[in-house]
Amino acid sequence: MKFSQLIYERPDYEGIKNNLYIYRNRLLNALSYEEIRSVWLDMKKEIEHMEYKEQIIYIRYLSGIDFAESAKEVEMQNLNEPEIYAVRDECDLIVRNSPYAEEFEKEFGEMIFRRTGSLKPAKNPDSLRLKSEELQLKMQYKKIMACPNIDGDELFGIFDRLIETRIRLAESLGYKSYVELGYAAQNRYDYGSEELRNFRNDICRFITPICSEIKQSGIDLRYQKSILEDSKALVSAVKNMFEDMSEETGEYIKEVVEKELYDLKPRENKRKNLFTCCMIPVEKLPFIIANYSGDGMEMGYFVHELGHGFAFRTAAINQPLYEMHRSSPSVNEIHSKTMEHFMYPYLNMFVGGKEKEYIRAHLMQQLENMPYRCAVDEFEHTVYNMENRSRKEICRLWADLCEKYTPWAKPDKKTVESGMFFPYQTHISESPFYYIEYDIAQVSVYEFYGKMKNDCKRAWEDYMKLCRAGGSKSYFNLLKTANLSNPFSNNTVERIFRPIIDELTGLI
Repeated sequence: MKFSQLIYERPDYEGIKNNLYIYRNRLLNALSYEEIRSVWLDMKKEIEHMEYKEQIIYIRYLSGIDFAESAKEVEMQNLNEPEIYAVRDECDLIVRNSPYAEEFEKEFGEMIFRRTGSLKPAKNPDSLRLKSEELQLKMQYKKIMACPNIDGDELFGIFDRLIETRIRLAESLGYKSYVELGYAAQNRYDYGSEELRNFRNDICRFITPICSEIKQSGIDLRYQKSILEDSKALVSAVKNMFEDMSEETGEYIKEVVEKELYDLKPRENKRKNLFTCCMIPVEKLPFIIANYSGDGMEMGYFVHELGHGFAFRTAAINQPLYEMHRSSPSVNEIHSKTMEHFMYPYLNMFVGGKEKEYIRAHLMQQLENMPYRCAVDEFEHTVYNMENRSRKEICRLWADLCEKYTPWAKPDKKTVESGMFFPYQTHISESPFYYIEYDIAQVSVYEFYGKMKNDCKRAWEDYMKLCRAGGSKSYFNLLKTANLSNPFSNNTVERIFRPIIDELTGLI
């Protein structure tokens, strides 16, 4: 069945809430592992089927399809989800604290209670209200970003309200700061602010000067246009590539194309620079949303999102629990960004005889994004703890961080003083503390790229191990599964990036 044939039906939110409270009571009164396990799995299925229905309309909303109606339904989700997820988290906590916790971990793996150990259920009225308010503000932000002409004043107003709402939400839940809550929301268990601070310093020390030198040389390393002029040609080329790559990717792309699990057309109320992958529970399939114009690196962005979908589909086949079909962001981005490099042998289908120009542009784009993402991450860590959060102070903060990490992009002083210089990066508003995960993942991606050059078969085997594992293991254990290094260890960044920089400079 094609995605367009899936029928949306609004979830019975009140019925779901009532059922969850019944599940909670049954979990509290369970007398055996078999009983508590059965109730817990039924509760999980209830949530999965709700999210399946929600995802259908959310995809239409992001795609700008039946926008007024789909937006109304997403608003309904935002109103009802906080209480539902709070009860779900309570149920997980009951199981975690039960006499049967060891048996659960033995059957379902080490990660099933990680989330409940760090994320506190939003069960008080203030927390539920603030969580709903945050979701509504994020929705308003999406609407503005979909406009042809973005209103900077309106955008900053929403951004400021988001910060205040999140700070109050963290307080209502008993966290020390929103930074702590933000880490928990990103399923970040294996490393903390100190590791990230050292990691940012490594990037600033090693990558920033190299990028700055290349930028100051004035050489234009951008790749301008694909030979694939429309989305139909893009899908055809990608299909040929995935079919040749492996049996697994061939089966995957066949299903994606036959079921039309993508929307690449520009449309009113659809953000013009949007490239994202949504996951459809129950069906265990992805849906790719993008705007394809044929310009620049867009075909690589499409392959990136297909990489997310392939990993999700692969894990869904191999992992029994819906939560294990995805991992933490630092692993999810390895899946997608590595797929961009598996694309290299097939570049002729996308760029004709300009493979060198594309690879050069791709490597440069990846490198210069590293310091920029570090600036965003330090900005996020700082802004949620600022005493004076005036518009000008936030603009000065961003200007100082740009000077530190991306000196080739110095802001105009007048723009800073006028309060018009702050980051438009969507991740800051939509998913705080996520953006640095691209950088952490990039270390592993380049390690995979090095493996591809030496032994592509082994690289693919390790990649498949990572995809099959999904979120069933911790971050560091997933790295071990795929034979990857720890990005936070001494000299890892320089050791892995040095050959990449040599390759790039050899292409200039």
